[in-house]
Amino acid sequence: MASAGRPRTFDRDTALNKAMLIFWEKGYEGTTMTDIINAIGTKAPSVYAAFGNKDKLFNEVVSLYAQILKSGPLKALNEHPSIYDAIRNSLYSNVEIFTSTNNPCSCLIMTAANNCSPEHTEHMNNLKNLRSDYKNAFEERFKQAVSDGQLISTANPQTLAEFYMTFVHGLALRAKDGVSKAELHTSTDYALVTVKLMLK
Repeated sequence: MASAGRPRTFDRDTALNKAMLIFWEKGYEGTTMTDIINAIGTKAPSVYAAFGNKDKLFNEVVSLYAQILKSGPLKALNEHPSIYDAIRNSLYSNVEIFTSTNNPCSCLIMTAANNCSPEHTEHMNNLKNLRSDYKNAFEERFKQAVSDGQLISTANPQTLAEFYMTFVHGLALRAKDGVSKAELHTSTDYALVTVKLMLK
């Protein structure tokens, strides 16, 4: 039996991607449901029926963005046996995302919910946790490199992870300021000297 409700006039996945780009550009507080509805290009009732309220939609958007990181920088971090290549390709993957013409020049988990009103601190905490998970991925990769004998025994995985996580955050902010891909690649090459100095 057919559903009694009005059929959706948009593809949900496409709509979610459009919503992600708006949150990515304006941040959680700067984005209104009107912005989302206009970007999707359909009636408000359809959007609310598909996604619920702004909070629920933002949570879906964050999960979608997390998948972008998993298939890009995090995949690069773990698919290369060489620790130098792993860090280099992971950082370059971030640069590709942050400077792509297909999305806003920044990183959603770094910039989309840094300042939220008290009733929305859950979003700040959620993104903070994702950034912490990202740092932990760096740390685990460096631990593996020490265990494999690729890095000197005195290399500190936690310190290296903190350094490169801070660098990724900086890349996102510089990209948001309009710094070019070439300039970010140059900065990345300088940052890679740190891990090169730790190689056996």
